[in-house]
Order: sequence, then structure tokens, then C-alpha cells
Amino acid sequence: MKKNKPENKWIALDVFYRALSRCSTACLFRLSKILAYFVTRTKNKVSRQTQQSIRLCFPELDTAAQNELISSSIQHTSCAFFELALLWYRPIPQVLKQITTADIDPAFNKPETARIIIAPHQGSWELLNLWLAEHCTLYSLYKPAKSAQVDQLIYRKRSRNDAILVPANTAGLRKLLKGLNNKSCCMILPDQRPAPGTAQIDASFLGFKATTSLLIKKLAERTDADIFIAAITRNLSKADYHLTINALNRDEIVADDLHSANYLNSSIEQFIQTDINQYQWSYRRFSRQTYQSVAVNKR
Repeated sequence: MKKNKPENKWIALDVFYRALSRCSTACLFRLSKILAYFVTRTKNKVSRQTQQSIRLCFPELDTAAQNELISSSIQHTSCAFFELALLWYRPIPQVLKQITTADIDPAFNKPETARIIIAPHQGSWELLNLWLAEHCTLYSLYKPAKSAQVDQLIYRKRSRNDAILVPANTAGLRKLLKGLNNKSCCMILPDQRPAPGTAQIDASFLGFKATTSLLIKKLAERTDADIFIAAITRNLSKADYHLTINALNRDEIVADDLHSANYLNSSIEQFIQTDINQYQWSYRRFSRQTYQSVAVNKR
């Protein structure tokens, strides 16, 4: 029986990444720059969405500054594609040695306390998952892929140093709550558009209405977990990474729904400012109507 096309595609990608895993981090970053050059100059989903998001969120920048930010952002998006060769295929100790500097709030180093780690789409969240799994019992929410073969590959690679991946469904959330009540950690990407039917509210993000999940608030209400925001960002010139973990105010998170969501989004805004080009602007954070209304107003 012939293998289906999606399976063949991912087998080929697996072989591709295995070959690339022999490259240095600097080499992977150089390859990312080449890919970004072509992505920036052609019509595709990544370049189109990155341009829309940056022109929407940074109207105060002139066209040249916007274009520079767009190009830099696409290069980091390309890095996220190539660096999987490093993160998924090299030995974990070799991978973690790439993190050469860190700024960690002392409150994070309390092993007797449950911790919720909010991980915006900033820098390398895949590397953050690996680092956290080495330093605590980590539960990580993920959305299972439609293809069983793809799902198995992603699950195997993200859990290869004992991260406990749980699906973003009722059974997965029960498992996550049990882990937090046993003083474990969990990592949640907070800036994805929540699935229909889940707890959510419209809140401000960078001056525009963004549908925001209330999952972090709900978890905080049902546990005694401390809450942090974290990212691992890239230094392209040195070909290494920097880890940042900051504490957030738990009382603000467990406030009423709108206040909690506004505080969460405001915290993300402040956190990504240092490396604004490493935020994933190719992700559609706002509604289609928001992008269209701004485009119409500029005509």
C-alpha cells in the first residue's frame, strides 16, 4: 500500500532536518537569512500576514522602518523553521548549551511551588519547552495535528526530555490541573486565538481588540500556582540564545475576566518590546475585520 502524501511529506522533512542537524547554529541562522530574503520578496502567507500585522500595530513608524521590521521578523520566522534541526535532533545537553545568558526572576527557583509559565510567540518557544522540561516537571498544552503521522512526530520531539504533552481538550486540562496541584509546572502559549466554545473575552492588545483566552485565569483560580512570563530569544550575530523569565502579578490574573485579559495582553506587550522583531507577526492575532478596516481607512 502506498503511503499517503502528507505522510510522505513529513518523512521527507524528517530526513531533511536530520541532515541539517549536522550544521552549526550559525549555519542554520545563515540559511534562515537566505530563506527570509525570498519569503520577503514573494507573495505568500507569511510575508502577507507579517506586513499586515506590523503596518497595523506600528502606524507611527515610517515606511522604511516598517519594512526593516518586516524583514527582520520574517528572518526570525525562518529561524524557527530551520532551528528545529537543532532542537529536535541534537542531544539535549548540546541544545541547552546554546543558551549562554539568562535573566531569571529569583521567585522562579522555588521547587515547592506550582508554576504557570506564559510563553508568548517570542523567539524560540520550542527551545523554551526543552529548557523548562530540564528544570521542572513540565506539562505543556498542545493542539494535536490532523495527520496522525505529523502528530506522532511532533509529540515525540517535544517530549524527548520528558515534557508531558497534554492535548488542549477537557481530558488534557484535567491532567494539567492535577499536575499543577502536585506542584508541577505548565507552559501555555497565551496569544493564540482561542477555539470556539472555550472561555474567552475580547481585550485590548496593542490598541486593537483581540479575542483572548481565559484559560490562565481559570487555572490560577483553581490552583496556588505562581505565574511567570518567559521567552528564549536569539542573538543572530553570536548564534546563541538568551533566556528571560519574569514574574507576573497573580492578583491581576485572577481579577474579573476583562481586567485579567487586559493585564495579560499588557504584560505580553511590555515583555516583547525588547526584541519586538522576534515576535511572530506572521500569526493572525486580530480578526480579519480589524485588518480590513485599517486597510480601508488608509485609502
